[in-house]
Amino acid sequence: MHHAGMAPMQHGPAMYASPMMRRRIVFLEIRGTRPLATRADDFAINNQRIPRFFADVHLHTDEVLQIQGTPAGTGWGSVPTPMF
Repeated sequence: MHHAGMAPMQHGPAMYASPMMRRRIVFLEIRGTRPLATRADDFAINNQRIPRFFADVHLHTDEVLQIQGTPAGTGWGSVPTPMF
C-alpha cells in the first residue's frame, strides 16, 4: 500500500527518464578569513562560498548528464548560498 498522495514507483524506461532521478550538484570554492585546516572549517559562518560549476547526475546510473560552468555575470556568482 502506498501513501494516498504518492503514485506507485514505476520501473523501466519511464523511471529512467523521470526528473525525480536527476540531481544537480553545485561545486563551490570556499574562502575563509582563517586557514581552512579541517573539514568542519568549510562550514564557518563568515566563509565566502563561490559557485564554480555544476553537474547534473542520474541517481541510479551515476551518469553525468551535463557539466556547466557558473561564470560571473550569469547570476550564479551573486546568489547567496543557504544559511543552515
